[in-house]
Amino acid sequence: RNQRYLRPAACIALYASPQALLLLLPLCEPMSKIIDKKAVVARRAKLKAKCDIEIGAGTFIHNDCQILALKGPIYIGSENLIEEQVVIVNNTTTPMIIGDHNYIEVGARIESLKIGNRNKFECKSSVAAGAEVGDDCIIGAAVEICSGDVVEDNFIIFGSKQERRMIKSKRNLSDIKAALAALKGMAG
Repeated sequence: RNQRYLRPAACIALYASPQALLLLLPLCEPMSKIIDKKAVVARRAKLKAKCDIEIGAGTFIHNDCQILALKGPIYIGSENLIEEQVVIVNNTTTPMIIGDHNYIEVGARIESLKIGNRNKFECKSSVAAGAEVGDDCIIGAAVEICSGDVVEDNFIIFGSKQERRMIKSKRNLSDIKAALAALKGMAG
């Protein structure tokens, strides 16, 4: 198999009325950290799983990152680059899905449940729970995307006034792939 499984002790079965059991189900689901064998998670990265965390092939997670599945699962796709001091947190019972080929720079915070593919989150940017980011977007340095905001495909958001402009040509992934290749070379 392509994955390593780390399973905590099983939940204690509770015998109660069906209504009470339904209220307890989110607390009793088995939790796991599934890290693809081709992913690299730095030793000082913090993965806190009260629910599932899955990390796809080729994803590189730097030291001092925090991935916190506090109330719901987090699924991180393949070939993502997540730099130092990034915080990814799911504080809802809905699964958080982060697509493939995303580049999340130093100090960014992601709480959005839906992040598409090939996005760049620059330093200190943040995306709140309830916001969505499509594909091929750039969220500028220190830009805050608020709850309820939807960033459509191929948009860049930048500056203190959070200006939006459409990206007219598809982003080139060579920068992200080169950075991943360099980091994998250093790690192993």
